[in-house]
Amino acid sequence: MMPVLYTIGLLVLFFTLAIAEILVPSAGLLGLFAIAAAITAVLIAFTVSLNFALAVILALLVLTPILLSIVLRLWPQTAIGKEVLNRRSSDSKSTMPTATAPDGTPLSDLVGRYGVAASNLLPAGRVIVDGHKVDAVSTGMPIDTGQPIKVVRVQAGNLQVRLATSDEPQSQPATTSAETSSPDVSPNSAKTLDEVNLDDLGI
Repeated sequence: MMPVLYTIGLLVLFFTLAIAEILVPSAGLLGLFAIAAAITAVLIAFTVSLNFALAVILALLVLTPILLSIVLRLWPQTAIGKEVLNRRSSDSKSTMPTATAPDGTPLSDLVGRYGVAASNLLPAGRVIVDGHKVDAVSTGMPIDTGQPIKVVRVQAGNLQVRLATSDEPQSQPATTSAETSSPDVSPNSAKTLDEVNLDDLGI
């Protein structure tokens, strides 16, 4: 009678340690104790009878995966599971730097914008979008230098672009500051001093 009780007690200990191994990080220590308890239970069961030992082995093979699947399903809802998952999520976010242009502008801000190819995209190359010259990859056919493009997405730190169609707005390369800042002066607006009527000015 005592070997039977020892066997049942070791089985209970095995399942308890197996659950604790999942819920409490122990670097596998609790798992080793659980395996040792299961092996000891089987050895003691053989001292009772062969049928009893086979029943213990069958119980281990059937109940162990069922119990572990239930625990794994409920583990994310526990306090330890939530803490571990939140820590892993925050760590993964912190290790993923935000892709930016050379001036620090996030590449995600350029999604949906139009630009021009600064080099041949075969499929990788460089594009100019809103004055930012950044690396890009064509999502379709190769794009030649100077052709208009549209930014589709950001992937692997590079812009994913496609060739802009003719009915889409196309951004042209920015003109130089000298060209944009020089005002248009009409030739007729300039008058010499002799052509000005001094009497009209009251001088």
